[in-house]
Amino acid sequence: MFFCRSVSHHTTPLAVREKLSLTARQQAEWLSQRRGAEAAILSTCNRLELYAHLPSAQHMDALWADLLRCRDVQPGDVAAYTVALAGVDAARHLVRVSCGLESMALGEPQILGQVTGAYQGAHEHGAAGPSLSLLFRTAIHAAKRARTETTIGTGSASVSALGIARAEETLGALAERAVMVLGAGDMAETIVKALAQRGARRVTVVSRTFDRARQLAGAWDVAVRPITELKEALTEADVLFTTSSAPFTILAPEDVAPVMQARPRRPLCIVDIAVPRDVDPAVAAIPGVCLHDLDDLQHVIEATFEERQANIPAVERIIEEELSKFWGDYQARSVAPTIRLLREQAEQLRQAELNWAYNRLPPESDRERTLFEQFSHRLMNKMLHHLTHNLKAKAGQEDGAMVAALARDLFGLEDTV
Repeated sequence: MFFCRSVSHHTTPLAVREKLSLTARQQAEWLSQRRGAEAAILSTCNRLELYAHLPSAQHMDALWADLLRCRDVQPGDVAAYTVALAGVDAARHLVRVSCGLESMALGEPQILGQVTGAYQGAHEHGAAGPSLSLLFRTAIHAAKRARTETTIGTGSASVSALGIARAEETLGALAERAVMVLGAGDMAETIVKALAQRGARRVTVVSRTFDRARQLAGAWDVAVRPITELKEALTEADVLFTTSSAPFTILAPEDVAPVMQARPRRPLCIVDIAVPRDVDPAVAAIPGVCLHDLDDLQHVIEATFEERQANIPAVERIIEEELSKFWGDYQARSVAPTIRLLREQAEQLRQAELNWAYNRLPPESDRERTLFEQFSHRLMNKMLHHLTHNLKAKAGQEDGAMVAALARDLFGLEDTV
């Protein structure tokens, strides 16, 4: 059965979400220890979600607790913020997430890549499994359909674009502002790209990974400085976007206060879109500093929101179409071994009874032999039809695994599935 545990911006403040942020290395190590299982992690700035295909909710509870231990968190610590889903609800949630319907910015473009990355990570470490792979492929395909068949993504804003919008609300157009981007990862690249598209000409990238920062700067024709020059770069900046993946705070009040004293008449807008946060929230109390974090971005009003919202019914129809096809494929796959064993057993019995009948017929009774063959085959198929249909129908439900196990036990099938 499919399960999902989700802690997201819908239910959880940033102060809690940042405690659950997993690095790429942590995810890889955890998944590699689950080789042969069926589990995938979706960890973004706005959510930590665990998807799995397991025999029971108790197994999922144990797996979720094990994942949280990577951050020294107990399930009870985040129980008030955790959404638990199972069966079709878990499957539908992943598809909705992939299509951008659960994003902070409706239809935002980055989530599809993040879902794809979560699936690839699970697959690379041997933790995807056939059932979970089928679900993720369905979610990815549905999201691609949503983007080509509707305008849900037209004008949609990523987290980085929302951050720029917030800075523009504070300072106005950024074209002539001195902009500093702290970090050189994927989020930093989206910030730099979006700034370039807005005509910003004074952008500087500062990062601990200087080689990566130089590559980013070269690709977008912006300046680059090493992390050792962080305070000097900050003194010159009008806007700071922080996007690092550091597991600790980079800028504390004692770091920023001297910078602001050196520029008493120039405000500094800081947009912290890192998880965990790069900037201590206490920095907001320093005169001249305007600090925004991810939770603040939820209040940015997008001009195209209503247009994209009108696409929700069309996207939901695509989701239901893809889920219907998915469940049909999943049900057939999950009980296929049981059905195969059942048919093999029925065929063996049919052949044994045919041989009994053939031995009692005269040698020249070819017509009778043909009739016996056709009759026995039709009878077997009709007797198995409703049984196999019901097994497939039950496969995706909570008691599906139990029903399949019961069928194997009742009919004395070899328990090799």
